[in-house]
Amino acid sequence: MHSCVIMSVYQNDALPALQEALESLYNQTCKADIFIQLDGKVSEEVEHFLDEALREKKIAYLGKREENRGLAYSLNELLQVVLPTYKFIVRMDADDISVPDRIEKQVAFLETHPDVQAVGGWIQEFNVDTGERQIVRYGESHESLKANLAKRNPLAHVTICFRNTFFDTISFYDTDKKNEDYDLWIRAFEKGVRLHCLPEVLVYVRTSNAFFERRKDFRRAWEVMMLKCKATRMFGFGFRGYLYAVAHFVLFMSPGRLKRYLYKKMRK
Repeated sequence: MHSCVIMSVYQNDALPALQEALESLYNQTCKADIFIQLDGKVSEEVEHFLDEALREKKIAYLGKREENRGLAYSLNELLQVVLPTYKFIVRMDADDISVPDRIEKQVAFLETHPDVQAVGGWIQEFNVDTGERQIVRYGESHESLKANLAKRNPLAHVTICFRNTFFDTISFYDTDKKNEDYDLWIRAFEKGVRLHCLPEVLVYVRTSNAFFERRKDFRRAWEVMMLKCKATRMFGFGFRGYLYAVAHFVLFMSPGRLKRYLYKKMRK
């Protein structure tokens, strides 16, 4: 097996959503081994379900840890397990749904584009409270992704398929960062690592009205503003880059209803 999936599960992940996420992986046209890390204690029903999945060999690995250490820490733990063995490493969240041929398309692209170290795709967000759906599109080429770094996160982290050599150059996630993916892309562009995005929906991403309230986090908002300022200095985005950095901070700290409206408009 030359591809695998890494997934972190924590206490807020509900069993029905986790089951949907895993079913979407079991049904892939290109099979991949599934590696899961529990980020601290989870509900008894989730742990029992995953224990059974491991026993039945539906998943290849289940790491357990009592303390919640965050997504970046969990992904780093999983990377240390899979990097010696697997050529392609797929990211997946525990409440999202991958389209059936997602892995097949991403692996095929990396196989035919040896200069590219990671490939993502578009997402379709679906709000479980309102039923609203929205496709979020990203740039396609390395150059367009880099240009978008000033305005937004240039790639959807939940859609990424990495070549294992990506981490030889970039190293692991920074566990001190709450915006570990944005930091990762800055380091990738700084090192000249080639990235790409397939222009189609690869993952359905679950959202809710509460999602926008949870994102009102001063530390996260301040950190992403500082990262955007860093990217602006590093890549010469100029005044526009600083303007986007401040605007993003204001968006993160806005009331939930306003944030939901602006978030929808800005991601069209």
